[in-house]
Amino acid sequence: MNKNARTLVAIACGLALSQAAAADTINPTEDVMTSSFFQGTNTVRGYPGDNRPVMRVSTDGAFGNAGAETIYLSFNAADFASYSGPVTATLTLQSTEGGFGADAGAANPFTVSAHAVNADPFSSITDDNNPGGSIGWLDFYNNNILAADSAASTVINSFGAVSFNVSGIVNSWIDGSNSVFTIAMTGKNDTSGADILHGFLNNNDSAVAFGSTYLTVTAVPEPETYAMLLAGLGMTGWMVRRKRQLG
Repeated sequence: MNKNARTLVAIACGLALSQAAAADTINPTEDVMTSSFFQGTNTVRGYPGDNRPVMRVSTDGAFGNAGAETIYLSFNAADFASYSGPVTATLTLQSTEGGFGADAGAANPFTVSAHAVNADPFSSITDDNNPGGSIGWLDFYNNNILAADSAASTVINSFGAVSFNVSGIVNSWIDGSNSVFTIAMTGKNDTSGADILHGFLNNNDSAVAFGSTYLTVTAVPEPETYAMLLAGLGMTGWMVRRKRQLG
């Protein structure tokens, strides 16, 4: 095989590998939390200016309160417009102290799950930022959070970066089966029986953790990309064998 042919094989392999490995990082446009501990009209907190660097996710019915503390993450639909096919998507958040001494740990692991929703919590839940909302936070929690994929649950037992497989949610946005670009983080699927109020850094608190919550989205290569890669690798293998035979 001449030099030009070898160059073409190398380019084909490199192109296929780069397409297979390319990933995008996407931050939420907003993240807030709801809680049974929030009284009055201010039932959605964590907006810029709220001075809430840490938000929480709780077990369902923690300390005898209805529902669970839930974090809602909103994303910009335009950030997903360039995807035309399936992707793999991982959501990363920063686990930290919730401030009430009821955090998850090695002795009290806590299952947190990522859920799609069928309504926009930012425009639907009634509170002082949205007095025209149509539903209370608890009703939204009970009725508008969809079941989570088993892959979208992660056991929290320490502080630091934690990840959730949210490929199912993101693919539903891309294929148009769900038009609400929001993820709900809850403890409703936890079965530990414990009372846990676990903290996560507020992505939009610029003084603490701006950009700490993000999606890593990777396009699944088309079949022809794999074919190109395999063909290139096969040609490279043939070259090596041929050289040995002639050598």
